[in-house]
Amino acid sequence: CVLLQKGGGIIELEPCLTHSSTMEPTLAPVAVERTMTTRAAASNALRQQKFVREVTIQFNLCMEPWLKYSISAVADKGLKKSLFTSARLKKGEVLYAETHTKRYELCFMGEKVAKTQAAETGKIQCLNGGVDGESSSSVVVDLFRWSRCKRPLPQKYMLSVGIPLPWEHVEILEENVEWEEILWSQTGVWIGGKEYQLARAHFLAP
Repeated sequence: CVLLQKGGGIIELEPCLTHSSTMEPTLAPVAVERTMTTRAAASNALRQQKFVREVTIQFNLCMEPWLKYSISAVADKGLKKSLFTSARLKKGEVLYAETHTKRYELCFMGEKVAKTQAAETGKIQCLNGGVDGESSSSVVVDLFRWSRCKRPLPQKYMLSVGIPLPWEHVEILEENVEWEEILWSQTGVWIGGKEYQLARAHFLAP
């Protein structure tokens, strides 16, 4: 990856992001032509709608090129469950996000089995005289961990010590967080009732 200067010079950007995902959800819809706001014209414009690639690179706290944070940078990559962001983290990828001064790590912790109870429409009289009005079932819930990196580390070093980073390199802020409790926005993320305004985001695979 190189940066072309106006004067014709070339600056190489190191290190090479060989472990980053090649599929980045940086797609924004644009209409290819102007149409009248009639029902038929609107339907035709929708069929002709195309997508353009819009990528913004920033240098992280270690002067490595990362994607500028946007909600699309952390969004699901498609409709298949295997392309969901939560599924990618479950497979072993780790999401690193930075403010202008700090770096954070979001990783998969494990699963827990939660019991759910669904009320039945009719209550069944049990033999012992009690009333059985509910049936229970179990669901598997994914759990995630949100940590602050004690100091920003270069990508090569992070991969050498292993990701998610070992305990001595992180301070755990929130653990056992369900995916639905992680709220993304255009400017950052809410976790544990606290907002973190993010500047950059980067997926890293071991």
